[in-house]
Amino acid sequence: MKAEIEVAKLEECDEIEFMNFLKKDKILNIFTICDLERFRDKTQVWIASKKKRITGHILIFNDLIVNTHGPFESIKELMHKITLAEPLLVMEPSHLKDIERLYEPIEPTDKATEGKITAYHVMKLDLADFKPSIEHNVKRIVREDLKEILDRFGEEWKNRLEAAIEHGMAYGAYENSKLTSVATVSEIVDEIALIRGVYTLPTSRNRGLAMSACSALIEELAAKKKTPILWVSKDNLPARKIYARLGFRPTRHKLLGFKGRRIIHL
Repeated sequence: MKAEIEVAKLEECDEIEFMNFLKKDKILNIFTICDLERFRDKTQVWIASKKKRITGHILIFNDLIVNTHGPFESIKELMHKITLAEPLLVMEPSHLKDIERLYEPIEPTDKATEGKITAYHVMKLDLADFKPSIEHNVKRIVREDLKEILDRFGEEWKNRLEAAIEHGMAYGAYENSKLTSVATVSEIVDEIALIRGVYTLPTSRNRGLAMSACSALIEELAAKKKTPILWVSKDNLPARKIYARLGFRPTRHKLLGFKGRRIIHL
């Protein structure tokens, strides 16, 4: 007789066992690990298991973002725990068919995407392959820089940089003595550091500023013996070119993301 998949809330499971399960693949599970450690009150996790062995999970963060991980037969059981009307969904490609039975894609999670579903390449930089290029003034961003960030980048980026300062690190590249490009790391799990929040003001793009900011950031990560990873939309060719020049290479992981609208009549 085929073993059934059981589904339970994290609170009903052995949390140490679950965290050990997540850390078997820190690259794929870095958001789940960090959200559980920092934002437990905003995080829901449902776990699938078979014969008492964990097979997959879904993370629901802040009643908005949903991540699904595991084999498709586990996700088929887990996805019915997602009840949000219009969540931001991130999933492994094998989950798409079943998720689309519940949610219609209405917009991609990355603005550079052609179409309604973002396809992410998950990339990693082996430090031996790192090729830095710093052609601008760069510095580590600190709290005293937040006012300039608010004035030049806006409230959203000020909040992102503040989180990076608290939990990781951020670097900025300067043009004409003004902060113009930023690169941040907010999620670090053991030796893995996720680079996100790379942004250059629109009027200063294509001048190598993002390359300078990322290079300075990675130099500090390398000094701390951290391995950088990142997600990039396959349609974001300028960003992919920068990361390839720095030495990033694709991992075996690919992810899909979109904002979905729940389908009432299944």
